[in-house]
Amino acid sequence: MKPILVASLLVLTLAACGGPSDEDKLTAEKIRASESAPELPDIQLSENPEPPPAPPPVEEPLANEIDNVVDANAVEAGVAGSVPPAFQGLWGVAASDCRPGEVTGNAILLTSDTMISTGAVASLGGVLADSPGRFDGRFVGEGGYESRESLVLSGGGNRLTRNGSTVYQRCLGASASG
Repeated sequence: MKPILVASLLVLTLAACGGPSDEDKLTAEKIRASESAPELPDIQLSENPEPPPAPPPVEEPLANEIDNVVDANAVEAGVAGSVPPAFQGLWGVAASDCRPGEVTGNAILLTSDTMISTGAVASLGGVLADSPGRFDGRFVGEGGYESRESLVLSGGGNRLTRNGSTVYQRCLGASASG
């Protein structure tokens, strides 16, 4: 009896599945309809799916800046003051710069309100920063030429570095006149 029961269940299961419906059958008409379907366009895929970064925002000029010309070499004004005494004196790059008399060679002479070098005299126009061992000032030369000078003392106050590059030694026993 068991084999008949198993066979009956198998027949009922297959009958429940049924055969293909008319919609599922492939006909010549369905084949022609699929061949006339529009083709999709070729799409180029990017290797970088991220969008390019947005450009930085354009800053709008303020109303009072529209016609102003900006001088990239302009030096800030600073405040009134003087060159500190620790920086004052005759400074030379080489021993030959430390001769009594005129400022010669690569020497500079710093006073409370001037910087004198070979052929040039600049007046202190403003103090930009002043701290122990460091002085930043705005110096105004002949013809209105302005420069920012950054002076740093080291070596017990006997070495002066100017604008981060030129190193001077204090000239001892020599006095110079501008």
